[in-house]
Amino acid sequence: MLTAIKDTDPVDQTKMGIQVPILKSIMPDRDTAWQDWEKPMIAYQTERLILTSVGSQHEVELFKLHNDPLVQKAIYRNVPQTTEDVHRWVDWLLAQWRKNGFGDWMIYEKVHDGPIFIGRCGLRDYKGTNNLEFAWAFFQNRIGRGLGPEAARFTITHALQNSTKEKVIGFIEKGNTIGEKSANRIGMRYIDDRLYDGKICLYYEMTRSEYFSPNYHCAPRPRA
Repeated sequence: MLTAIKDTDPVDQTKMGIQVPILKSIMPDRDTAWQDWEKPMIAYQTERLILTSVGSQHEVELFKLHNDPLVQKAIYRNVPQTTEDVHRWVDWLLAQWRKNGFGDWMIYEKVHDGPIFIGRCGLRDYKGTNNLEFAWAFFQNRIGRGLGPEAARFTITHALQNSTKEKVIGFIEKGNTIGEKSANRIGMRYIDDRLYDGKICLYYEMTRSEYFSPNYHCAPRPRA
């Protein structure tokens, strides 16, 4: 069930034609709802998407997503994900929501027959730093129409406006050209190669000031 859906207000569209949403009063009462994050579930919508905070009720959908061929190759190194893997992952994400008031979102596309689950997108703490790690995953048949970047702009804006975190970072495995193009499209820039989860990956980042600066997203950021 989707509850408390609110429209976001677009800001200046000169930002590369991007509508970075201004988020208003979506935080639950810390003295009540935070004791059980799944009550109530937060939901927002953009032009084409509905985004809801991740909860245990989403484990079946996430199991299917995490075993999608593209997601398997790009994120899980072709290791099949079990229901227990998904359960542990959701528990970890819920802890992030309780701690920070933001995290990963379930992404649904608005269609005539009703919302369709297409992927997940969000940010989480990165190893005790003041940085946020950005991550997303979408079904293979749902990429290529700009839905990922639309979700990313919302989730990044939400996280930065509800925290004092200074940087958004991301790791992309070498050879994942779709991931590289997507990272550039949302404003992240390649810095260098770094070890991540036992493997050398491409390291991308974007500062808070860069993200909110006018015309930043218009600047090309080719990888050397």
